[in-house]
Amino acid sequence: PEAVDFLMRGLVASLWRERQVAAEAKVTESAVQSPCCGPDLDAITSMEAADASLEDLEEGAVPWKSVLESLSESCDEPLELRFLYIPTAMYAIRSDSQNTPGKQRQRARADGKSRRNEIVNLLSSQLGDNVSIRAVTLDLDDGSIKQPEGSDDPSKFPKDGKDAFQSWKPNFIYVQGGNTFWLYHCIEKGDWGPDIVRACVGEDAAVYCGTSAGAIVMGASMDTACWKGWDDPSVVPSRENYADWKAVKGFGLVGDASFFPHMDDKWQSLVEEKSGQHSDAGSTYCLRDEEA
Repeated sequence: PEAVDFLMRGLVASLWRERQVAAEAKVTESAVQSPCCGPDLDAITSMEAADASLEDLEEGAVPWKSVLESLSESCDEPLELRFLYIPTAMYAIRSDSQNTPGKQRQRARADGKSRRNEIVNLLSSQLGDNVSIRAVTLDLDDGSIKQPEGSDDPSKFPKDGKDAFQSWKPNFIYVQGGNTFWLYHCIEKGDWGPDIVRACVGEDAAVYCGTSAGAIVMGASMDTACWKGWDDPSVVPSRENYADWKAVKGFGLVGDASFFPHMDDKWQSLVEEKSGQHSDAGSTYCLRDEEA
């Protein structure tokens, strides 16, 4: 419940920031069009209300559901949440699998769609009828957009991955877990790092949710992906061994912090040992499966 509440506060804040940006643009436009009369007073009032509500929400002074209800009542058009789902880490081919690469990909895409549906259902159950959800799946390997959902109008969805980040501007980016090294390789190959970081900072920032591999790649260092030895680095040409990843930097979405997911008591001594070897590498946050 705490993780869900934290997520929903972030998403409602994202929707509010959109209104904030729109209100500021309207004030500026009214001042330019009518310099003698000054900016539109209704637009100024709307902007001030958005500022106050966003501040209360981010400080936890009001429940996110109350803020969402106020936002919904104040908008002339229905609210829409744009959800960008990225399952690329799941698509890495496993050398130890008895299935062909083709069958592995089919299975991974089906599993990804199932997991995306679970997230959409969770969002729908929380947001209710106040917000419609438009969702797409982006594979960072080839930049393709698949499985648009939430509207019958093709113009409501991005044409490709670059369009998704730069024009469609999602409110929510969810990067699924899987093979961390394959995910990093695909991000690096397509130069997606700057797009993801830019989408998650600034006045209209999206909420970023990374599970397992999705958390590690956005940290400061990729070294934590090597600690447990779970993921196979051989899927990436020229970086086929763990030693090749020791000095590789993550995309640094949260400064000098790195992430070690799936933390359990059995990993405590390992974490202490590895952290001690890299005391100058910033903080390492150990995330248990039940934690956000």
